[in-house]
Amino acid sequence: MQTQRKPWLCGVVGFLCALAVPVGAVWAQPGGEDGPPVHSRVHLVSEFEAVTPGMTAMLGLVFDLDDGWHSYADSWNDSGAPMSAVWSLPEGFTIGDPIWPAAHRFIQPGGILDHVYEHQAIILFPLAIDADVEVGTDAVISASLEWLVCDDNSCVPQFAETSITIPVHNATKIGEGARVIAKARTKMGRLATGSKADPVILSWQGDTLVAENLEGLGMAFVPGPGCVEPIDLLERGQSDTGRLELAFNFDDHPEGLVVGWIELIDKPGKRPLTTPERITLVRLHRGERPARLLGQPGGEAAPEQGPR
Repeated sequence: MQTQRKPWLCGVVGFLCALAVPVGAVWAQPGGEDGPPVHSRVHLVSEFEAVTPGMTAMLGLVFDLDDGWHSYADSWNDSGAPMSAVWSLPEGFTIGDPIWPAAHRFIQPGGILDHVYEHQAIILFPLAIDADVEVGTDAVISASLEWLVCDDNSCVPQFAETSITIPVHNATKIGEGARVIAKARTKMGRLATGSKADPVILSWQGDTLVAENLEGLGMAFVPGPGCVEPIDLLERGQSDTGRLELAFNFDDHPEGLVVGWIELIDKPGKRPLTTPERITLVRLHRGERPARLLGQPGGEAAPEQGPR
């Protein structure tokens, strides 16, 4: 049995929760008499009911949260930390890095900025099956999970075990989980391609990434996993003018990667935005143009337009 561990900022979370959890709360496994309240639930789905050797399938961890509670994205957060997973896999199976959906900005009193999920979050994981895995076997995929949920008054750690059994056949079979996976993909955003038809147009002015939309809609930027450190994200991460100017700390990472999402925001009193492309996925190195072809690496660096 192969076990793969994804690290979690336990020390940071422990400190923050010690501040946020009310006095007298007990830290234990939910479900027991002494455990903290359960404000969220999780289950594992697969887009295939049966897989074949040599293929890659997509799994989804589906988190359902109680109303008024939120969990944390893998982002630049002032408090909280994202979910962690320890996977148990049969030989010949490998789990890839998580693919996170777009989160949204959550500002608390005192200028505390986090990027969170509410109601539901579906985190995808690619599952690779070696070509020499034996046909006719059943693969049991298990995950041991830790995550944090908070409301306006407190934070509560959550723990769960979830698993799924996937048979290995000579032919694949689409499962009911495929609809869940498809829904999750709509939350990932459309990659900026540099086309004038993009909902959000990206350009560089020196080390500032400028995002604009022709409709003059508001925009908000949420950093994704691996994003270089944003500068003054609380003030600069959202705009209602149709133009967003994002600055990043490239001092330690001169060719740093800017990755995240830009969400178009409805204007109060105006007709709600009807386009399904509300979320643009950004993935650019410093000075790099968006790729012209969807899913391809970015284009050549833009001409220098200001001091570094």
